[in-house]
Amino acid sequence: MKSPRLHGQRVRENDLPSRARRSSFRATLLGAALALVAVAMTACTSHAGAAAQVDDQKIETATVSAIADRGMAAYKAYAAAHPDVVAQREAQQGPVTHYLVQRRALNTLIRLRLDEAKAHELGITLTSQDFDAYYQALAVTQAGGIPAFEDAVGVLGFAPQDVRAQVHVDALESKIADRIAPDLVGSDAQAKSAYDALLAQFGVKSLPLSYAQLRSFLAHDIVMGTARTDKVTPELVKVSRQLGVSVSPRFGTWSVDDLQVLAQSGSIATTPTPVPQLSLS
Repeated sequence: MKSPRLHGQRVRENDLPSRARRSSFRATLLGAALALVAVAMTACTSHAGAAAQVDDQKIETATVSAIADRGMAAYKAYAAAHPDVVAQREAQQGPVTHYLVQRRALNTLIRLRLDEAKAHELGITLTSQDFDAYYQALAVTQAGGIPAFEDAVGVLGFAPQDVRAQVHVDALESKIADRIAPDLVGSDAQAKSAYDALLAQFGVKSLPLSYAQLRSFLAHDIVMGTARTDKVTPELVKVSRQLGVSVSPRFGTWSVDDLQVLAQSGSIATTPTPVPQLSLS
């Protein structure tokens, strides 16, 4: 059984094997100079009881810890059921740890608030129907269907209920890309090629969604995913600067330009924050 890929990573997560796709969180680590600047800019923010603060909204430590606890439980359950898949992934990228899952969760929650602010600025609304359609399309392209997808994300340390927050980030950023880069759409031929590649990848003659149902998702988020992300990221960097993001030193420090929580010497963040994306391949 091959390991999964959650959008958020189609080539999306430093933790998983990945396949070419748009990466909402393709940030690389920033140097110490920028980390110091971020600390200086947010030094006066209080983190009492909070893991981070975006503008005047706090992200509670308890919320982040609960997500990490559920993620580790899902990872252990997946490892027990699929030891060979987990062993291969760990050999390639190291083990999934509580600290890693915790930082990724914090990154996702911060990113979600930035996305929501940008969506509000642009007058964009993500309805429940929009989200459900995106979630199903992502699940089908990543793992062949929702049940397989929600099982597979365990290898990344995602509990099924918490992976939805990451997918919400991806869905919002896809709508933002539609607004600011409407011309970045793959051709029908490219979308059909991507669909045929999925059939071959999963070894099936059909998928739960037809080509007609997946065509828009394929043309936007798979064929042109990286180019669309390149347009969205600078806009989110502007939002991050405007609102201000402060992270408790216990978790690390926020890099505005990379839209990531970076490890801080002496904190529990002993390794770089993983790109909070899903990539199940």
